[in-house]
Amino acid sequence: MEQEKEQEQKKKQRRKTILEWGIYFIILAAIYIIFHFFLMIGRIPSESMEPLLNVHDWAIGDRNAYDDTTPQRGDILMFYLEEENTTLIKRVIGLPGETVSFVDGHVYIDGEPLDESEYLSEDVVTECDETFTVPEDSYFMMGDNREVSFDARYWENHYITLDDVKSKYLFVIPFHKLPWY
Repeated sequence: MEQEKEQEQKKKQRRKTILEWGIYFIILAAIYIIFHFFLMIGRIPSESMEPLLNVHDWAIGDRNAYDDTTPQRGDILMFYLEEENTTLIKRVIGLPGETVSFVDGHVYIDGEPLDESEYLSEDVVTECDETFTVPEDSYFMMGDNREVSFDARYWENHYITLDDVKSKYLFVIPFHKLPWY
């Protein structure tokens, strides 16, 4: 009788353990599916997008944002830059067919000043003496922290295509605010 109770206890414990492992597996599978097919996570390694994105922050992006649409000026994208063999995060400045130029530290699109007041401080100076004509199906990208950003102004190939885009920035997890950073 006591042996039967003990065996029943063991069976219950085994079922409980299998159920717990099953739950862990389901959670891990769901996380994998979410971050493999729907969301992208990227650690911010440099100051190029400050003050919005700081070193050590994690950016979360939508992998499917451009299934039915195309990037718009001001969008922040995570994209693969082949010449650096890395994924970067920058802001869309120039759209297909536009001419991007710089006058007195400000960005101009097709000869008109670009209003960047929504995301840049007035005292930000954009140094560059080149003019770029964005090819069709391409985008000109720049970081918000223009003084330190390694962006399209300095790349060998100055443009990215929609095929390079991995996700559209959604929000940031501000790890830089943690006390040990």
